[in-house]
This record gives sequence, structure tokens and C-alpha cells, in this order.
Amino acid sequence: MDIHHIRYFLAVCETRNFTRAGEKCNVTQPALSRAIQQLEDEVGGLLFRRERNLTHLTD
Repeated sequence: MDIHHIRYFLAVCETRNFTRAGEKCNVTQPALSRAIQQLEDEVGGLLFRRERNLTHLTD
């Protein structure tokens, strides 16, 4: 787990949008998505429920 992954996770939680979270963290949306995927792989499950225009934390 990398400190950047945590920072990206918190940005997605705050913005509820991967594109805006990437802008906030100064990374591209694809790079942020890959980092979140790596974090999900490490914890062994989905962290977000992705919908068309909004992202929610899973329960």
C-alpha cells in the first residue's frame, strides 16, 4: 500500500468522481483508476460502487 493510493482514495471519497479526484491529485483519471484498482486488489474487495456520474463507497 502506497501513501499515494490513500491520498487518491480520500480524494475519490471527497469528490465522488474519479476525474475530479484525479484533477485534485494532479494525476490523470486512468492513473488514478489503476491506483484504486491496485488498492482494491490489496484489500481484497471493491472500495467503491461506480455509477455513471457518481461513485459511492461500498458498505
